[in-house]
Amino acid sequence: MDFKKIDYMILVGIAVLLIVDHFVSGFPHNILAWIFAGFIVYSLNYKKYKEKSLEHIRNWQVWSTVIIVAMVIIFSLIGTVDNPGVSFASGIFWFAILLSIFEIAYQTSQIKRGTDDR
Repeated sequence: MDFKKIDYMILVGIAVLLIVDHFVSGFPHNILAWIFAGFIVYSLNYKKYKEKSLEHIRNWQVWSTVIIVAMVIIFSLIGTVDNPGVSFASGIFWFAILLSIFEIAYQTSQIKRGTDDR
């Protein structure tokens, strides 16, 4: 996958958000969870309006989803300070992951059909 500077910035932003959510107490974790969901929605959509192929968009969505799930797994295994807003028990996390999976499936079906309805 050919990541650009903005791709790394999005992933680092999500990583920082997850680090703060998992390891710093005193932050409103429900607000951090909604910011996380906003990052996910942005990361799923920002490449659609550029001159990128559907395969490139789908690959970005797959890799970013895998990286985010891996970060949540690692941070959950390491342990947390208190109850994080983004964890496997969080509805926002599952909403974001399911949204990402549905988008990946939709992009895959578009690639198979040869359509592009961005």
